[in-house]
Amino acid sequence: MAGTLRLVRIRPSGLTSTSLAQTTANHLPIATSRKILCAAAIVAGALLLLPGGAGADEQRLEHADLFQAGRDLVFTVRTAKPLALAKLEARPDVRRPYTRYLCISFSADRPRSLRLLCLDGREPHRRVGFVVLDQNGKPLEKGSARATVKRPRPDKLVVAVEPGEAGLDPGDYEWVVLQSNGCNVPRRCIHTLPDGNTRSIRLRPVRAVGCTGGSTGLVTNGPRDRKVVALTFDDGPSDYTEDFLRVLREKDVPGTFFEVGQVMPGREDAMRQILAQGSELGDHTMDHVEYPGYAQIAGAAQRIEAYTHFKPCLFRPPGGAANAGVVATAGGLGMRTVTWDVDPQDWRTPGTEAIYANIVGHAQPGSIVLMHDGGGPRGETLAALPRIIDTLRGRGYRFATVTELLGGRILYRPYG
Repeated sequence: MAGTLRLVRIRPSGLTSTSLAQTTANHLPIATSRKILCAAAIVAGALLLLPGGAGADEQRLEHADLFQAGRDLVFTVRTAKPLALAKLEARPDVRRPYTRYLCISFSADRPRSLRLLCLDGREPHRRVGFVVLDQNGKPLEKGSARATVKRPRPDKLVVAVEPGEAGLDPGDYEWVVLQSNGCNVPRRCIHTLPDGNTRSIRLRPVRAVGCTGGSTGLVTNGPRDRKVVALTFDDGPSDYTEDFLRVLREKDVPGTFFEVGQVMPGREDAMRQILAQGSELGDHTMDHVEYPGYAQIAGAAQRIEAYTHFKPCLFRPPGGAANAGVVATAGGLGMRTVTWDVDPQDWRTPGTEAIYANIVGHAQPGSIVLMHDGGGPRGETLAALPRIIDTLRGRGYRFATVTELLGGRILYRPYG
């Protein structure tokens, strides 16, 4: 996938969209690895039917690369001159003249439709657009996805996006870069990379395998200078866990689940789903004992890793009971000890309204909120959770896992 890619300009010279596609197909083997060029030619050919005028190598493509890093798909592109992101269309209709875009075109096995992942001029550092085109270049589906877009130097862009958000499932793909500078003679400003062939990429499924920041220490909250809070859930997994996950999924909020080893068997799927949603698992001892020893802490961590391939970097002592020995033991196992600064005492089942009022009344920037998804009846906490999220979000708060709140990150690795 790596390497410098040369520019190839489509030179149709009066070809119609159909003849251009046929000509391209006639000069390429009928191999899956090249079928996407036929479809790219169809898209380009559709543009040739439109009236034209001027504009050419204004921002010529020089190099492009695409690879998978953790759970992100990373696209890098270099142009002859700095690219004006604000002028780009995130979901272009490639049949229209004067349309400016820079997209990666993906094809799985047949060129009947193309999925374009495009830079977004309106939110250039936070989102990318995507559009699915039929064989005539007509948009069939449009959307957008969260992304990170960086410009390490004026002529280079680096884009990172989760494939699933852009509608790309794990599998084998062929890709090519399409760019239009928006001139009124389309054939003068349509560029593709690479030349003469496509590049292949296999998008592999990924899973969370660990996190950064696991070191000896005790924390009760995160930084107070940012309106970010962490929602945490203890004593699971339980029969309630999947319902808690449903709420978090619907609200697009991550959580941190501190799990008890003795209740994990038979609930491995729920634990894996926690990680699949972008939430996090932490160690809560094997048997929920206070002031635990090495075996209690290590046993739960080992079981989490055995069931999910995730090595936890956070430990929560039951009841918040921690001394220097507990903190040191957890730290020796690569886990930071985490308690909380907001406790609604939901384990007492004080009622949904009391749980809600306690949390929203005491949460502040950097708060770590204690709740329970296991260890007893948790319907009251579950009922309060959607309103808690909505109220805090309405006050300008964002949500993060504890690891992210403390400045770390979840680590992902492809598999399969």
